[in-house]
Amino acid sequence: MRWGAALAVALGLALPAAAQVPYSPWGGPDSPGGLFGGSPLEVDADRDGRITHDEVWAWLRQGFDRADRNGDGRLSAEEVPSHRRAQATFRAADADRNGHLTPEELRPLSEMWFRSLDSNGDNLLTGRERPRRPARPASP
Repeated sequence: MRWGAALAVALGLALPAAAQVPYSPWGGPDSPGGLFGGSPLEVDADRDGRITHDEVWAWLRQGFDRADRNGDGRLSAEEVPSHRRAQATFRAADADRNGHLTPEELRPLSEMWFRSLDSNGDNLLTGRERPRRPARPASP
């Protein structure tokens, strides 16, 4: 199953294409990083061409901490981008439905996303497993 489809099925999200934001494979709208945006180059901290979940998690935590403008250790809907997919990811990750997202609630989403990409189960994402920009349909 493709990485975006796996996450959408797991989260129960079915959002219109019109709500899309600029694509970034590690911070795109179908990943936990869609809350914060970002670049794949930021994730591979040791630049070895292989991504571990620890690297993904460290990157997500940095994004979380930057987004936490009031420094209370949790995010409110006002602290994440207002586009529909970020807000949908926020709501899906808010496990206790209290309107705030904690790192403890974000981590399972991150782990699920990572496992959905790790096709060979070696706990590493390599060039073949990393998400790619979806192919654009041919113009009529």
